[in-house]
Amino acid sequence: MASSSPSPIKNRRILAKVLMDRHGYGGPDDCITSIRCNGREFHIEMSPFYICDSPVVEARYRKFIAAVKGEFVEDAEEDEHDVLEDFHEWLIVAFEPVFLELAPDVPPSFDPEKLATGEAHPLLSEYLFPEEYCCRLETENDKAFPVHVRDAESRFIHTPLNDIHPELARELRQCGVRFFDPFEVAVAFRKPRDALVEEPTRVLVELDGSGRKTLCFFKTFGLGGDIALEDELEAHLRVIRSTLAPDARVVRLHGVVTVDGRIAGLLLTHIDHGRQNSGPLFEDHLLHVPIALRQRWANQIRETVEQLHDAGLVWGDAKAENVMIDTNDDAWLIDLGGGYTEGWVDKDKAGTKEGDLQGVAKIIEHLSNEEYESYSETDSFKSD
Repeated sequence: MASSSPSPIKNRRILAKVLMDRHGYGGPDDCITSIRCNGREFHIEMSPFYICDSPVVEARYRKFIAAVKGEFVEDAEEDEHDVLEDFHEWLIVAFEPVFLELAPDVPPSFDPEKLATGEAHPLLSEYLFPEEYCCRLETENDKAFPVHVRDAESRFIHTPLNDIHPELARELRQCGVRFFDPFEVAVAFRKPRDALVEEPTRVLVELDGSGRKTLCFFKTFGLGGDIALEDELEAHLRVIRSTLAPDARVVRLHGVVTVDGRIAGLLLTHIDHGRQNSGPLFEDHLLHVPIALRQRWANQIRETVEQLHDAGLVWGDAKAENVMIDTNDDAWLIDLGGGYTEGWVDKDKAGTKEGDLQGVAKIIEHLSNEEYESYSETDSFKSD
């Protein structure tokens, strides 16, 4: 499976973005590409079987499917990302007539203007289960014929739903974890324009019956993510049952979103990271971070890991990517689901305090090794 994230492509009255490519439907070189357009989702089936007397399109598709499968051989002229982006742009243009026919307007819950004014109040259910259309790409003599397959059932599951053991669900409820339906959760995009092209991760939910809504991070798991989901829930259960201080900067579980008894996602602590220096602790993130601030983060990471260990807990997958910096320049630990990442924690130390300390040492080394360069007036960060 592969996907790319080019800038949304605006064509007259439509705003379309590719969400995902999935190969292997029907045959090894078949693919279904899902595109969100004006709040609807289009699942476009493609196969060499539907490419007739079209050598140019066939060559383009062969390169595309190789990139989707991770088999594309890059050269000096183009890489895998270029191939995916080029094909996606071509596909969106080819299906513009279908988009204009079936999605000529924007539903209120996806309309940036209505969201900005507060006129629309979107619910998570609208995004998890959007209006969907099945389509097929056919070509003849190198001319594309976009087809809307009417009355066809989609072979693509938009929202992966996962199962957990009933005993785990019972333990969560016993520990006070609430389960919510998607219609009980409101979507709160930071930027209204994201409603048309992004999946919702910033949501509002009433957690305690007080009428006050809490901002949460909505985390989903992919198809086949049952084991990862259970591992993370079990880790959160250990946190809930532990003596870990409430103010420890560790992401907590606030609720579970379910659909017909299956898990759609988790409601976690929302870490606000909408300004300079905030966000995940990636390498390219550090160039403009002052040394004193890096030292602050190093001290906070050490302190939080010590708090975890004192409470009988472990972080697990200790690495820079699992540190989130908030708008107050505080470092939070995320992803307590266990596992390890090669290069950060040795396999035989995974899930242990020793492994945590090894990962922390490498994070601190990572913070110390990057050079510092101050922002100039011309290239300073500007939030949009």
